[in-house]
Amino acid sequence: MDTYLIHFVYYASFEHKNNGAPDEDKEWIKSYKIIPRVGDCVLKEGEWFQVERVFLYQSHAKGIDALAQCSFYSSDTE
Repeated sequence: MDTYLIHFVYYASFEHKNNGAPDEDKEWIKSYKIIPRVGDCVLKEGEWFQVERVFLYQSHAKGIDALAQCSFYSSDTE
């Protein structure tokens, strides 16, 4: 089964709907069976981020398949 390599980014400078959003930018790369859609939530180190935008890359070789720009959603501790 194919997997997709997704580059996630969170920019602290963007307006976020929820209080308690991280003060620093975050980025990570993770492999998924599907490319996340706008509105999907992803977990990163106890914090949930909501996908706001997805940019697909045309794959010519092994590498990143998509960029997912996220906003803060909530924390597991809330």
